[in-house]
Amino acid sequence: MKVKICGIRTREAAVNAAEAGADFLGFNFAPVSKRRVAPAVARTAIASCQAVFGDTEMVGVFVNQPLDEVAQIASDLGLHYIQLSGDEDPAYCLEVVKRAATPVIKAVRLGRPSEAAQIEVFGGVSDFLLADTTAEGSYGGSGQPWRWRDAAELTSRFSVLLAGGLTAGNVAEAVDAARPWGVDVASGVEIDGMTNSEKVRVFIRRAKGTNDQDHDDNRRDNRWAPHRRGADENYD
Repeated sequence: MKVKICGIRTREAAVNAAEAGADFLGFNFAPVSKRRVAPAVARTAIASCQAVFGDTEMVGVFVNQPLDEVAQIASDLGLHYIQLSGDEDPAYCLEVVKRAATPVIKAVRLGRPSEAAQIEVFGGVSDFLLADTTAEGSYGGSGQPWRWRDAAELTSRFSVLLAGGLTAGNVAEAVDAARPWGVDVASGVEIDGMTNSEKVRVFIRRAKGTNDQDHDDNRRDNRWAPHRRGADENYD
């Protein structure tokens, strides 16, 4: 089970999440987001993480932004993935991949008919899909839970990160209901709007279904092993 901690805004939060075992760290560059981070701050956080935790992959989150801006930030920061969380269409996704030479994660809200109708196409132009809740006036990160089992059909056909109202208290239930490839959390590991290292640690432990000692030992053993995805990877 892969875990993405999103809404990272400080070097400390990034390093703590990587040390806790996060597979992906999400940095939000969307002007509409309350979790927006300056590229210079993200660069420092990414460099600090990769100096020690080279297997943690970095994701830039964007919402309806100009192609050149997205490509420039991805290049400058050496992002592993570009997450598109707005109203971007499949053509935009393909152009991002072309310009940035970086794979895409496309967020889809299953409650929006316009997005649900294009899932097959989005699945073909992105490395992963991110299934999120539909919240009025929001492009994600609302913290609102939803019927995670509604994503089960999607997760049976695509690699999906499940998001939307996840916390340490419900992530095991959500995983059982939807059987995703991974989970994504932001507000569920925050206190007063900032990422909390203890909440991150507990969330990751419960998402991955490990006890504290086993998890800590596994993280130390795999600190220098690069993350690779493939047909033989265990998605559970």
